[in-house]
Amino acid sequence: MCKVFFFLFVIIVVMIITTIEPFESGLKNVYGEPLQPCRKISNDNSGSWDKQGYCSEMIKGVHQICFDVTDETSDFSSETGQTNWSEGRVDKNHCMCLGAWALYKAKGKGTGDELLCDAIPENALSVDYIKKWNTWNGYELPDQIKKGVDALYTQCKAQANNDTNKIDYLQDKYDILMDTYTN
Repeated sequence: MCKVFFFLFVIIVVMIITTIEPFESGLKNVYGEPLQPCRKISNDNSGSWDKQGYCSEMIKGVHQICFDVTDETSDFSSETGQTNWSEGRVDKNHCMCLGAWALYKAKGKGTGDELLCDAIPENALSVDYIKKWNTWNGYELPDQIKKGVDALYTQCKAQANNDTNKIDYLQDKYDILMDTYTN
């Protein structure tokens, strides 16, 4: 009798687990929509994301910029004064910090479409997040943070595909940030 109840219990638990919706972070992206994971390969655990593959602050990380590492952008880490780890990440995404991203863009590097904006938290366009990156590894260039934020805005606006809701939300976040950050 005990085995029957245990067996039924296991079946019920399995049924419940299989009907639960996939994990959602509860975080919003730069468009005000649910944040998407940056990780695109399920067994890739080297992308500086949280356990669910999101570029979030949930594990005290500061890597919120979801970046598609390609042959053209594989120089990202060496161009930003790090080891050449990005060469080993080609065809994989990676969560970057704003300091490195901004330095990369201030150097005029990248393809102009390396970001995955649906996977960038709206917090990446906040004054608190930006203030963390006024300096980064001693390799700063003049106005690099502004250039990085401008490049993020430009790429994400292009990825919004004329969706006025996305563009309006992004524009509002950008305008508030620029007004607050530059004053």
